[in-house]
Amino acid sequence: MLKKVVVLIAVVMTLGGTSYAQTLKLGYINSLELLSLMPAVATADKQLETYAAGLDNTLESMYKEYDTKIKDYQKNQELWPPSTLEIKQKEIIDLEKRIGEFEQTIQRDINKKRESLYAPILEKADVAIKAVATEGKYTYIFDASTGSLLFADESEDILPKVKAKLGL
Repeated sequence: MLKKVVVLIAVVMTLGGTSYAQTLKLGYINSLELLSLMPAVATADKQLETYAAGLDNTLESMYKEYDTKIKDYQKNQELWPPSTLEIKQKEIIDLEKRIGEFEQTIQRDINKKRESLYAPILEKADVAIKAVATEGKYTYIFDASTGSLLFADESEDILPKVKAKLGL
């Protein structure tokens, strides 16, 4: 009798596991390829390029101003009185400082601009991926370009159980 119960439990578990495996549906997408197909990305790229070019132009004009001040200083340092030399040195040092600060902020500004331009595009792609996943009853959708998980069907959060197991 006990043997029949064990066999019955094994059969039920096997059937239950098989039916679960059949409901588990995986999918993947290459998000980089998807983004390359979206027209809004090309528009955002052009806007970002224009924005970066404007910053580069500003930096280039600062470099030219710096070069002019250095050449002027080198050319006239023998002719200028000490007070003028001191003022010119301070101008050059101040310009060097401003150039350094500007160089540091350029990349941060470009990154902020990129984020603001791409956020709505990425959101639109994310909404579409999740809609397709829900409609297709996918359990998980993976990004083939990064290996990350883009969508997961709601399931049980096991954190409380793991915390309990660890005594946390």
